[in-house]
Amino acid sequence: MVTGLIDIFQVEARAMLESLKIAWVRGFRQVEVESDNALLVDILRNGLAGTNSVVKLG
Repeated sequence: MVTGLIDIFQVEARAMLESLKIAWVRGFRQVEVESDNALLVDILRNGLAGTNSVVKLG
């Protein structure tokens, strides 16, 4: 089975999201997240706008 990088990113992102949802439901409001996926960490810290290098002109 060949898995692309996008598939791997989606799996990691989904796992992180579900974990954060569980933490929130259990009352945790401050959590420490560790990941070796720098893009995912950047998105979590800065939102999607922080990772978008395309600038809309006009």
